Amino acid sequence: MADKPIPLRRHRLRHLPDLRVRPSFFERNFSAGCSMVNCNADCCRYGVMIDPEERDRILAHQDLVLRYMEPHQVTDPDQWFEEEHQDKDFPSGRAVGTQATEHGCVFLDSSGRCVLQKAAMGEGMEKFFLKPFFCIAYPVTIEDGELVIDDAEFVNRTACCTVVKGGSRTVFDVCEEELGFVLGEEGLSELKELSKRKEERGSRA
Repeated sequence: MADKPIPLRRHRLRHLPDLRVRPSFFERNFSAGCSMVNCNADCCRYGVMIDPEERDRILAHQDLVLRYMEPHQVTDPDQWFEEEHQDKDFPSGRAVGTQATEHGCVFLDSSGRCVLQKAAMGEGMEKFFLKPFFCIAYPVTIEDGELVIDDAEFVNRTACCTVVKGGSRTVFDVCEEELGFVLGEEGLSELKELSKRKEERGSRA
């Protein structure tokens, strides 16, 4: 059966009415014991793409962020972000990258913790108030309007987010929370229904 994209209709991303997923998405497997709680921040090595609105929120709270940065981190807000460019996967239709240094993303501390999340929690805010959407969602991401699992070559972490051939854990076992965050409750339910139908077709083949 061809790996033809399937439209998703019940997700919460209003800026992506034509969001799709391929049947092969459900064939992505992870090793036994794999869990996102084992993250060591390798995925933050090169920064992240964010919506300009997220950038502006961070800059509006730059004094707070700076209080939680370590001496080795970039403390000039003018050097935190790259230039904007067009990208339809983002709500504004534009995206901007966070800068990266030899230590990783400019917002990554020496312990592999996100300063944006650390600052929000330290000030009694909701922990993801400043953290970008795709940081929270990782390894779930969207590429050209398609829901995918990011399997970046520079992240070789079978303990948390690297897909392995013949793994015993499914994408729902490992990434259900992230999928729910991206798609919403109804969208996650729809995705599970598609997965179940795929399994049923496979059992009849």
